[in-house]
Amino acid sequence: MKPRRSGLLKTLAAGFALAVASAGIMSSVPALAAGNTVVMGVESDFNRLDPHASRTWNTFMVVRSIFESFVEEDLTKGPDVKPAIVPALAESWDISPDGKSYTFHLRKGVKFQDGTPWNAAAAKFNLDRMTDKTFKYFQPVAAGLMGWMWQDLDSYQVVDDYTFKINLKQPNAEFLRRMTSGAEGAPRMISPTAVETYGNDNIEQHPIGTGPFKFVERVVGEKLVIARNDDYWNAERKPKADQIILRSIPEVATRELALVSGEVDAIGSPSPDSMDFLKSQGFNIITDKGPTSYIMWINLKDPHFKDVRVRKAMCMAINRDDMAKYERKGLAIPSYGILNPGGPGYDPNYKDCNYDPEGAKKLLAEAGYPDGFTTRMDWTFGAGSDVNTKSDAEWLQRDFAKVGIKASIEMFDNNTFWDMMSKGMRDGTGLTSASWGESTFAWLDQVVTTTALPPNCCNSGYYNNPKIDELLAQARASATSDQMDAKLHEVRDIIANDMAFTSYYAANTVFAMRSDVKGFTLAPQHWFDLTGITKQ
Repeated sequence: MKPRRSGLLKTLAAGFALAVASAGIMSSVPALAAGNTVVMGVESDFNRLDPHASRTWNTFMVVRSIFESFVEEDLTKGPDVKPAIVPALAESWDISPDGKSYTFHLRKGVKFQDGTPWNAAAAKFNLDRMTDKTFKYFQPVAAGLMGWMWQDLDSYQVVDDYTFKINLKQPNAEFLRRMTSGAEGAPRMISPTAVETYGNDNIEQHPIGTGPFKFVERVVGEKLVIARNDDYWNAERKPKADQIILRSIPEVATRELALVSGEVDAIGSPSPDSMDFLKSQGFNIITDKGPTSYIMWINLKDPHFKDVRVRKAMCMAINRDDMAKYERKGLAIPSYGILNPGGPGYDPNYKDCNYDPEGAKKLLAEAGYPDGFTTRMDWTFGAGSDVNTKSDAEWLQRDFAKVGIKASIEMFDNNTFWDMMSKGMRDGTGLTSASWGESTFAWLDQVVTTTALPPNCCNSGYYNNPKIDELLAQARASATSDQMDAKLHEVRDIIANDMAFTSYYAANTVFAMRSDVKGFTLAPQHWFDLTGITKQ
């Protein structure tokens, strides 16, 4: 199969750049903001800026910049280094010998950006808001989103003004690292005064944390502005830029044109087809392997997919090698199974099926579909690190058609897509897909467990296997990484046997930026530390 030309390269090859310039569009582009302001074009609009109710990777990149947790991941060492857990709102912590109790010694002298003091009372307010359904300011969205964080929670208490204790029902080897994560809710601290002042319904318009950046402005569908918090407690991590403007530009060609025309300083996820052109124009391409695995859900309620042979046929129909080589232009590797690169338990040699379209046809015939059938694919335009996702859907559509499965495609903006996913896959939709993967396996608790079944997120294909819940609990309680990996391999193999999920490629993370943008470092996550980025 030959590669196709798309994105900015195809546009410019057709003379579009000349047409744009001659039409005067270039002259109408607003000048880049004055001062040390970095303007970034990102892949989707943002979700709620309430950390306990927030969703999507793009949003969490902002949430982690405004709000902090007891601990943080150091994301400044590059994509090949597992991030160290470092102190943040807790200066230190003690873990009980049985691994069930964490005593956090809180940092003194820290204030939220509205002047509210950070202390154990503020910590309790936030834990109440995330977990206590009787609390006046309980955030109801958090209950469905944040099981991945608090499912092992037993109790918590204020020990004194600057000591806070959390007790678990069982050990959780990832507990501290999960505190640094997000995108389906985030266990980060918001100003109690702000919540009391604005209430749950309006707090996202007034996001106030303790972090290195503070919120300035949001124009929904257009931009989000954050500025350096000059009163930030950590002098070593104060942002280098005065402010960062994040422009939501979902269409990749438009995002690329914004970079070339000077409207933005940097963009996330340019098209693989555009790399050579962007390099020739003097833009820096920053790319490396990432944690992102593209997972495919199969609707187990759909009559066509109740037979495991049909689900297996879907896996066997996908030509992953050509997809990575041609559609992704080598900026991806074929991916199989449920575990992601960079996460615990990942084995690059594992396969849950082989590419075998003839074998797929035989399985379909055995299942009663010798002539195939018709279904629908619900797809997202994506968010952080996602690009050309419609092209992915079209590639899969062609591969499925070769074995007799005729699939239509419906595309949705990212926020709408995830709202749908919480409700479960629609009648008539056979499969859907999105990117997942982190340095923890917390995302599995959000995708494959019975506690993530609708109306919670995101076991949207209705995979109901309590054994998976048991194994993930055992993995969390593992005393060693080998024990954890062994349990995750059991999870992987059961899901592969049931063929409830599969994956098709793991993508590189890619950014393109002007040569005067410095200090941006990729991380082995879907999100990044924005404090080092600057213009010189």
